[in-house]
Amino acid sequence: MYIAVLGPIATNDLLLPAEQDGRAYPAGRAGAPLVSDLIKAYIARGHRVVAITLDDKLDDDAPPFVHEGPGLTYVVVPSRSRTFRLNGRRLGRTADFFWFERRQLLAQLRRYRPEVVHAHWTYEFAMPALRYDPKAVVTVHDNALVIYRYVRTLNRLFHLLMARYVFWKGRRFTAVSPYMAESVQAWTRNPVQVVPNPVVVPERASQTRAPLSAPVLSVVVNGWDDRKNSKNALLAFKEVQRRHPAAQLWAMGTAFEPDEDAAEFCRENDVQNVVFMGPTPHHEVLAHIAASTLILHTSLEESFGMVLVEAMAYGVPVVAGQASGAVPWVVADGGLLVDVTNVAAIADAVDRFLTDPALYEQVAARAVAIVAERFPLAKVADQYLALLGS
Repeated sequence: MYIAVLGPIATNDLLLPAEQDGRAYPAGRAGAPLVSDLIKAYIARGHRVVAITLDDKLDDDAPPFVHEGPGLTYVVVPSRSRTFRLNGRRLGRTADFFWFERRQLLAQLRRYRPEVVHAHWTYEFAMPALRYDPKAVVTVHDNALVIYRYVRTLNRLFHLLMARYVFWKGRRFTAVSPYMAESVQAWTRNPVQVVPNPVVVPERASQTRAPLSAPVLSVVVNGWDDRKNSKNALLAFKEVQRRHPAAQLWAMGTAFEPDEDAAEFCRENDVQNVVFMGPTPHHEVLAHIAASTLILHTSLEESFGMVLVEAMAYGVPVVAGQASGAVPWVVADGGLLVDVTNVAAIADAVDRFLTDPALYEQVAARAVAIVAERFPLAKVADQYLALLGS
């Protein structure tokens, strides 16, 4: 097949440095390495792929950037950098529902004329995909209405309107968990099929996990908002450290910029031994996860939770929410599930792991087995290819 994939694609996730042949490549859009992993899996199975993404650092009037490689055409088109304020002579990208970006994405689809189209997320990538082919497969990674209830901004309201249009227009949807499929099913005319997010399973479980006697907990969160519930993670860690003074917390993601909201919260609440790493490249996040003892995941709602399966793949157990959307389905018995609105319950679950080596090793082994069975890249890619070819 000749497949178009539209979505957030970071150049460094898709192409090795040697493939960039010394040229100044645009960065693309970071944040979803799984899209690049799927593209590479499609190519490895002999399919041709045109991968199309946006980059808000490109000049608005710049031509599309194109890289040609074996089985792959990689196209990066400009995106306006501002959401509502003027971008030179143009409106902000959200103010006109990404009209400028959608027009450029559609032009690339018409230029390369793929046989089938796979779009990720139900916003600016899905809309041109459906304009090109009403039978395009759209993967649902979040519920715009749920996000808007937690983050009531004009930007999120416009994204909700875009998502509702996509569900009205589209015919073929997948969702990354049963929870997510059920939450959007009422918006679309056809059944939403479940295809989970893929994981590149490491060759072996982590050999570098910090010991229970000097534990390192990691938390990876983008966005300091009520939905992510990071305040409870920090307060729970304060209680963990009271019981285990050697404990450290590695805090990664946009929620944990040094000297910003999370750091101020820790100062106000006397939460110590927190290392604020802020936005961290994905390969470094994985290295830190593999070196951790446990992962704290206190989000109130998740469509999937990539950090959960990435940790479990390394045999690093997780403490996560028992009612947090897709989290119980993803984790199963590869971690401990608790009421993440209860700080004491979070701390008690961590303490159970740190004081019971047998339980820790049992759950760690189970976590590796769960990921290897349910979420490996090859299995997920085959599920998508079957849908795209049908």
